Amino acid sequence: MELRHIRYFLEVAETMNFSRAAERLHIAQPALSKQIRNLEEELGGRLFHRTTTKVTLTEMGYYFQQQTRRLLMQLDIAVTGAQQLSRGKTGTLRVGCDWRMIGLPIALAARKLTELNPRLLVEFVERPVFEQVGAVRDRAIDIGFAGSIFLGATEDLELRPVFTLKMKVLLPLKHRLAQHSHVSLSDLKNDRWLILDPQTLGGYQIMMSQILQYTPKLGMTTTSMAGIVAHVVAAHGVGLIPDWGAPWIEPGTVLVESDSTPLEVFAVSNRNFPSPLVDTYLDALEEEIAARRSRS
Repeated sequence: MELRHIRYFLEVAETMNFSRAAERLHIAQPALSKQIRNLEEELGGRLFHRTTTKVTLTEMGYYFQQQTRRLLMQLDIAVTGAQQLSRGKTGTLRVGCDWRMIGLPIALAARKLTELNPRLLVEFVERPVFEQVGAVRDRAIDIGFAGSIFLGATEDLELRPVFTLKMKVLLPLKHRLAQHSHVSLSDLKNDRWLILDPQTLGGYQIMMSQILQYTPKLGMTTTSMAGIVAHVVAAHGVGLIPDWGAPWIEPGTVLVESDSTPLEVFAVSNRNFPSPLVDTYLDALEEEIAARRSRS
């Protein structure tokens, strides 16, 4: 039995007329009659009472009509759902989030996406940035965000550049270089560098990768970016702040451009288990990033 046999049967059952059903199906009436006979033979009984003046359903035909209607309704639902999923219009997308990346409009993109596609759900899964590549591989999340230093081998990953993260130097207001518009990290090799605690891993690695070549003098450690800002305010040393850290700057400090190496940030997904929802979400995310840049 094929799906077309069921569609042929339902058309005849609806019209109760083989000629009209054949017209609507765009097939010849003899061919339709033959398909119905084949279906009856396969089922082992008559589906229609036929006379020279009318066609009616048998008891078996009525039962088969009710059941196959439900079947086709479910099939239509499945087809529509699959088409919407393939277009990124429905389903659930799990997005890895490290809320310390305050410059990445993850939540705004999710809101925009779900407003346009009410049947799509975006779930936030909180993971430190250095864990997100592993979470993508383990399929704990559908998409994560990671700087290039956290990627490693990428054969099984889909990477999409999201933005380039600049690192700026945070100086006390009375620092000798505070009035400069741009400083070299080498000019600060004799200063005390305030860094994140090694247990924070991600932030610690980013900072050390920038200053390690200058054999830096390390000062106090702290567990947060806000802690670095506070120590700079107290003139305990200098700090390296991601571009998205600008909103945290307090009076008594100066944020200066530097020659630090920009960090490319990628959206990471699983190449072996692609999802159209990833591209749909990233399109919304890039629109939000572009809108933010135009306002700044």
